[in-house]
Amino acid sequence: MVAMSSTARELSSGSSSFAVPGKLAVLACPPALCPHLEFGASGVLSSPVSLTWTAQPGMPGFLFAGLEWRASPGTAGRVAGALRRLGHITFETVEGPSPGCDAERYSYTPDLGLHRAAIAANGDVVVGEAALRALLERGEARETLARGLHRLLGTAWDDVLEPLRRGAHGAPVTWLRRTG
Repeated sequence: MVAMSSTARELSSGSSSFAVPGKLAVLACPPALCPHLEFGASGVLSSPVSLTWTAQPGMPGFLFAGLEWRASPGTAGRVAGALRRLGHITFETVEGPSPGCDAERYSYTPDLGLHRAAIAANGDVVVGEAALRALLERGEARETLARGLHRLLGTAWDDVLEPLRRGAHGAPVTWLRRTG
């Protein structure tokens, strides 16, 4: 995930009494879709979003931007759901843990689609027992097991996103704070 820092703006919260931190890293967006992405994020966050866009060195002709917020649990999933409908963008969104819920990361590329993973405090992907048991119960060959583990870990997404993450270090970020 991209390291983010910028000036914070205060927002009032909706109905949640518990807010968790969230981050969005738009790693590659065609310039024509930037206003649509901001509009989609604004709808989910119930606040106007105006991002600072910078050229993505890893994908000439594309832009990247970052956004941070504090909002109700589940916001990162709602942001991911709204933005994936735009199609030709590449992004990650992360949400911190909340009572009874692990932290989670959503990664999206146009070719691979959306991948959701629970993440540990150090950023490692956490694969649950039920997912591992289901993979083992298929009783398939070692190669198939390895492919299944890579799918659960999101390896294909990381392979695509890592060069774009490196290009986005130091990107300007918009901070939104929802309190309440």
